[in-house]
Amino acid sequence: MVQLQNFLRNTNSAQNDRHFPLLNSLFLERFSMFNPNSPDNSFKTFMKYARRSPQLMGFIDIIATDMLSDGVEFTAINKESGRNKILNARKFWAANSGIEVSQATIYDLLITGIGYNWIGKISDTQMKEFCMTSIKEFLPETKEVSLEYKAERMISNIREVMPEKLAKKLRHIAASTMSKNTNEFETLNYIQRVGVNTKSFDTDEILEFQLMPFDGKIYPFPPMEAILAEIYLLWLITQNNVSFFENGGKPDNVFILPKELAGSPNHKYLIETLKKYKKIQNKHGNLVFTGDLTVEKLMDVDQQMENKDLGLYLISVLAMMYGIPVNRIPFLIGKAAAGGDSGGLADTGYWRKISVWQSKLEAVYNRELFIPFFGVEMKYRRGYLQDEVRETQNEMQKTSVAEQRMNVGLWTAEDAGEYLNIDPEIIRKAQEEKKKRDEEIASGMLNQNLNTNDNVIKNQDAKMKAKKKQDTQNKNQQNAGGKKINP
Repeated sequence: MVQLQNFLRNTNSAQNDRHFPLLNSLFLERFSMFNPNSPDNSFKTFMKYARRSPQLMGFIDIIATDMLSDGVEFTAINKESGRNKILNARKFWAANSGIEVSQATIYDLLITGIGYNWIGKISDTQMKEFCMTSIKEFLPETKEVSLEYKAERMISNIREVMPEKLAKKLRHIAASTMSKNTNEFETLNYIQRVGVNTKSFDTDEILEFQLMPFDGKIYPFPPMEAILAEIYLLWLITQNNVSFFENGGKPDNVFILPKELAGSPNHKYLIETLKKYKKIQNKHGNLVFTGDLTVEKLMDVDQQMENKDLGLYLISVLAMMYGIPVNRIPFLIGKAAAGGDSGGLADTGYWRKISVWQSKLEAVYNRELFIPFFGVEMKYRRGYLQDEVRETQNEMQKTSVAEQRMNVGLWTAEDAGEYLNIDPEIIRKAQEEKKKRDEEIASGMLNQNLNTNDNVIKNQDAKMKAKKKQDTQNKNQQNAGGKKINP
């Protein structure tokens, strides 16, 4: 057995990596320490621009709220012993602030396209050392040949009996601090850099989430890369108006003193007065001045904010990138709000996208955390009731179809279960329970019939005895000449 396990372990080693497909990356892209334009540096740039854009942060907050507002639910893999597993999973999720961890991960996904969580657990190496030490202590006569086998059996039993004790922590890791160390085929480990501090993580410690895998790259496509120009342009529009108001606006008038020299008392007085009226709180008012003074209009300021249409267009581009319908953006007015689909297909498509993103998170959490350690599946509740009603109606229709086909003999219970996406083990147990109930019902009906038949036979015997007694009495009476005699 040990030799077989060693063989299987060796067949999964790096010597057979040549059979894997290649990652679409160059050498420098795989080692961020050699590349000044590495993804982690780009992610830091993306985060810097995201902080400057209230429009982008508003969109991301909408998506995160819609994904998390209805909470999570846990379903046991094994229905018979699932109650305690569900309770353990809920306790773990609450103790580690699962909603906050998910929210931070969603923000990273929507900006950088990738998110990371860390699982604090007892590693395989630690488990093996502990088991081997325990075996040596309690069974000192154990030979080295069988020590590894017994240790692996002990590890297997621990994972089967109390796997929830192995995972203790769940933490979010900022995507802008993480990078991957890979070869040509797969990720070897993860590296986190915060300032001058560096830490390495094994692949089984990290949960990696990807929003938009694209072009076979090591890192998925970051949404911020596609809209970085629009976000920067929005920032420039804002800063242009900030500068306008900070400087007191454009100069409204030119003041000409034809009979005064520069630096004269009247000239100085006018300059000081204009400085006073440059302040916002003194902006509107009247200026009283004596002497020869000419005022000419320089330029007028448009009453409406400049670049309004451009700003609304840029907001629409951001909304399109994240699939947010117009009715979720209250400040889009006029043609901007009426130009697109503010409901209907746009709203349905948005919720479909939310469901896909929820499924991406669920798949990683279930595969790497909740199924192996807790024996449960985690699911974010879907808050859009319209789709839930449709799903329920669809299930009812499919159940009706399966029932009709079973009644006419076209399908077996297994065929119907496969059509309804029901676990075959659940079908087997249900069939056994049904067979048991049918046998009990049949046995009860048989006993009832037997009791009924006994009563019928007994009644028939009694009637025959009574009739025989009556016939004998009548015959004796006839022989006695019609006199009544006692039998």
